Amino acid sequence: MSVFPRRVCVVAAACLAFLVAGSRNADALVLDWNAVTWSPGALINSYDLTGDAVNDITVTVTSQQANIWQLDPTSGIQTPTVNQTLTGGLLPAENSLMLAANLHTNSNATFQLSFTGVYPGAANVSFTLFDIDLSADRDIISNIYGVLSDGSHVAATITNLGSTVTLTGSGLTQTLTGNVPSPNNSGNGNATISFGSAVIYDVFFTFGNSSGPPRYQDIGIGDISFSPVPEINPAAASAISCLLVAGLMAFVHRRAKLKARRVQTIQD
Repeated sequence: MSVFPRRVCVVAAACLAFLVAGSRNADALVLDWNAVTWSPGALINSYDLTGDAVNDITVTVTSQQANIWQLDPTSGIQTPTVNQTLTGGLLPAENSLMLAANLHTNSNATFQLSFTGVYPGAANVSFTLFDIDLSADRDIISNIYGVLSDGSHVAATITNLGSTVTLTGSGLTQTLTGNVPSPNNSGNGNATISFGSAVIYDVFFTFGNSSGPPRYQDIGIGDISFSPVPEINPAAASAISCLLVAGLMAFVHRRAKLKARRVQTIQD
């Protein structure tokens, strides 16, 4: 009676140890705009940050209407583009992904991050938006959410608001609105968006304006940090299978030996 429970406990404990090891977050990654390229005007780019020939993150920008993207007045380069026009007040200045468009109420732009590495999904996702302010119209960042593995939405945590940014709403209805002008090299228009320990597969937000005819507006997106989250490490899964098989075989072998002894005893 004691052989089977003891072996089951040993195998179960080993399995648990491997599962815990296999489910740990991978090392944090950073999409550093100083270290990657973005072709001016491109609307989608993917990046392999680990050198394993698998893209870890994809950045996609779409819009409700075509031909809304504008030249950066400072550099004359077509946006979306990576440059140092909007720096968020960082010193030394660093690159950001600049979105500049003629926006009105029916031409919102949607920004999407997709985590697509060897282990899809990421925790500790965080990035800062730059230059949310008021020019001809107010910059509005809305529909801010992450997507879980089952397709449901999770709200962002929004912190580090600059003085030109107003946060309204709660949960999935949070909205960031620019209320006064902010210099391009200032942190006054900053807002940090993060998702903590939630394991998400995509992040979305909408870049729009308050009202009126199409007018020029721009924001910058700072470096994006995240931790890939493996569901189960393949090596751990393989080891668990081996342990289960070994435990079962040992149990069967032990039972067979005991049965043979009992038969021999009866015969004797």
